[in-house]
Amino acid sequence: MSLAAETRDAVRERPYLLSALRAGVVNYTAAAESLDVEGDTDSVATALRRFADDLPDLTTEYRDATVRMRSGVGLAGEDVEAADADDRVVTVGGVEMVAADGPMTALVAKGDVDARALSAAVDRLAAEDVVVDAAGVADDELAIVVPRREGANALRIVEGALHEVAR
Repeated sequence: MSLAAETRDAVRERPYLLSALRAGVVNYTAAAESLDVEGDTDSVATALRRFADDLPDLTTEYRDATVRMRSGVGLAGEDVEAADADDRVVTVGGVEMVAADGPMTALVAKGDVDARALSAAVDRLAAEDVVVDAAGVADDELAIVVPRREGANALRIVEGALHEVAR
């Protein structure tokens, strides 16, 4: 495999670096030093520059979605009793988070949402040190469960994230 191909593969294993290359905010020498690619740093940096030149620019788009909080969310059978289907917030692999007097808050966004919007919201929450207990997206609905005390702050963060979803 060529040095250029090895460098591209190493970047693809680090989505944050790929985004930074697309955004044009990379110190190529520092990035080259951080990659586990055989070759001298200058050659790897050159491969990074050429790869960046071939990538589309990073852009963002506004997502039209309404975000609401649902308090009292918990793990069905542990935090709260089993609930009606209308009370389900997130279900993954048979594990249900439901709105029925639990210790957490769900942020539910309805509208123009998808996996990319979920990723943007979870990344922004992580950057603000907000714990995400559960998250999911299907059709035109996105749900993120956070500790109850983080609800209002998380609502503002998720709304902000939906205003600038990278594409």
